[in-house]
Amino acid sequence: MKLYLSAIGICIVLVAAVNILAGSPLWALGFWRMAGLIVLAAVAAIAVDGLFAFLIRRLPAKWFSCEKKGFAASKGEKKFYEKLRIRKWKDKIPELGQFTNFHKDRIAEPKNNAYLEKYMLEAAYGEVIHIAGVFAGFLVILFFPFRFILCLTLPVAVVNIFFNLPSLFILRYNYYKLRVLYDANERKARRAAASEAAASEATRARETEEAS
Repeated sequence: MKLYLSAIGICIVLVAAVNILAGSPLWALGFWRMAGLIVLAAVAAIAVDGLFAFLIRRLPAKWFSCEKKGFAASKGEKKFYEKLRIRKWKDKIPELGQFTNFHKDRIAEPKNNAYLEKYMLEAAYGEVIHIAGVFAGFLVILFFPFRFILCLTLPVAVVNIFFNLPSLFILRYNYYKLRVLYDANERKARRAAASEAAASEATRARETEEAS
């Protein structure tokens, strides 16, 4: 979380610096008013993201079931994430599982399909939340005077995109692995059930033969 807050702080400073160097209409208001409006816009973007997250979490769980397609990355998409060296930085991105009482920073029970189903459900919710967040940030444009669109609200909306994309990439990348584990467990369970059924049938056949 400290990394997340630090990144937000750095972005606020960068937006302020660009406004100062460009002599924007925002800078014309004075340093402290400019700084206050930038912070306020950042808070507004976070609040909008939070509102959409709250609303999406209340959608029916069946819409996010592991039976639904589209939440896992394709093989090509997975390779794209690997080209971005996602394995090197994904653990550094804040994971907000404390808000849902389900942490997604590691796969704790890879052989438990009930656990994997829950993990995929939470990951699917997270994907939709971050996709919504990519676009929701642009609503900040409606909260401030239109003359500040280029120097304030649009930059904040763009920064908001880059805060949502890494988490979205991580969730889709992880979902691919979850799906592979889940399917492998299902195949093992079916083989075990078939083997047990065959053994039971053989036992019954022997008992029938001995009885006759």
